Amino acid sequence: MATGHERATGAGVALLRAGGSAVDAAIGADAVMGVVEPTGTGVGGDLTAVVATGEGVAVLNGSGRSGRRTDPESVPDNGHGFVPSVGGCAVTVPGAVAAWGDLHRRFGRLPWPALFEPAIAAAAEGAAVGATGSRLWEGARSRLDAAGEALYFGDGTAPAPGERWRNPTLAAVLAQIAADGPEALYRGPLAQAIADAATAAGGSLHVDDLADHRSQWVEPLRARLGGHDLITVPPPCQGAVTALAAQSVHDRGLLGATDGDPGAEAAAAMVEALDRAFAVALDCLADPDAADVPDHDEMRARTAVAPRRGPMPLGPGTVFTVVFTAEQAVVLTSSVCDRFGSGVTVPEGGFVLQSRGRGFSTDLSHPNAVAPDKRPYHTIVPTLVLEKGRPMLGMGVVGGIMQPQGQLQILHRVLGGADLASAVEAGRFRLIGDGQVTTEASLEPQWRAAIGRAGYELVDTADVIGGFGGAQAVLRAGDTLTAASDPRRDGTSTVTPL
Repeated sequence: MATGHERATGAGVALLRAGGSAVDAAIGADAVMGVVEPTGTGVGGDLTAVVATGEGVAVLNGSGRSGRRTDPESVPDNGHGFVPSVGGCAVTVPGAVAAWGDLHRRFGRLPWPALFEPAIAAAAEGAAVGATGSRLWEGARSRLDAAGEALYFGDGTAPAPGERWRNPTLAAVLAQIAADGPEALYRGPLAQAIADAATAAGGSLHVDDLADHRSQWVEPLRARLGGHDLITVPPPCQGAVTALAAQSVHDRGLLGATDGDPGAEAAAAMVEALDRAFAVALDCLADPDAADVPDHDEMRARTAVAPRRGPMPLGPGTVFTVVFTAEQAVVLTSSVCDRFGSGVTVPEGGFVLQSRGRGFSTDLSHPNAVAPDKRPYHTIVPTLVLEKGRPMLGMGVVGGIMQPQGQLQILHRVLGGADLASAVEAGRFRLIGDGQVTTEASLEPQWRAAIGRAGYELVDTADVIGGFGGAQAVLRAGDTLTAASDPRRDGTSTVTPL
């Protein structure tokens, strides 16, 4: 098991030892993450997940839609062709809580209320904030409205590393969800409070939008990579970028080539494949329920001839939880999109609402144009890799546009023979758009040189917002499990006999 915080990992292990499934553990851990890392996730955000069992693979899209009263003509532009990330226009229906319920009904074992006992305790009694979490917390202060300022900066500053953070209001909401199920968020006083907060901030969310929200079980997006299958979430999620880029590098015979000249050539191939895959995603990734979206084979053909344009400007605010047991493997990601989401706070709930609507284009002729009752381009990417049909690698990398980039690099190193910890901790590159790439100092010098020779401008990391992500991953090799949590963040991992 690997999660973004030791308290979440401990909660997941406790639920497994109590007889819970991997999905039970993932839900419980995710609920804790919403307490200890509110900059990244919470009940005001979305969730997607990939689950593998002996019966096959299931993929859940638990993302929410825009309000049905959205007037596209009145939505402002952020200056880059997208909806602004702060304020009510960025708020979409939060889908995480409904997704918890859907996952539990299909794959859970423990009673629903038991899943939330660790998160309720963390919120009521307090839990230590991690070093990275504290830094992100302080850095995102300017996004918050007055209610958020009072909630998260009540003492005037963000919690210091190791300081215990309490949120009794959120504890009460989690207790209500535990007692009454997901409906506690989507109907009644809390739903009204969510709609009121979004509307007061300039949005158009209504209680009817929350009451009518449903998750979707969707067909897995599958990239065949020789003896491996990469499984992730289809459009409107950017898992398509991971799949398209991985297939491109594999088709060139370079996926897993890490040493010498082939390794350097693979680094340049990964950057270029990601660049072209992002270009295709920018052109056509949208809600398939509201627009015509090309199928994967067509997007793959487009990627081969796409221009090098770089990724869309989306900020980070995500967490990943990966759990493997003998019966289940689950990769779960939840997110409020930007750090502290839209900055719109629900004071009655002790949480912020996500900024996922900022993924919409303001070009009303675009397939991803802002519109009523529609899901936007979505960055969260849970990824599971199968080897001969069996779960081999579950992974996620936080950080907006860094998610597919980090996943591809970890997969490449694992297939090249690296152990999981080495693959997670190794130096990374980050494509930032406009022909620019930045790299960590620990990236192999020959990789950096090859990326430069491929025509990319190498820029200083000091100019990059969002960093190089933070991974959570579990690897199965034969009957041996290993887990890794990225030292770039606050997470922990464990392989624990049950």
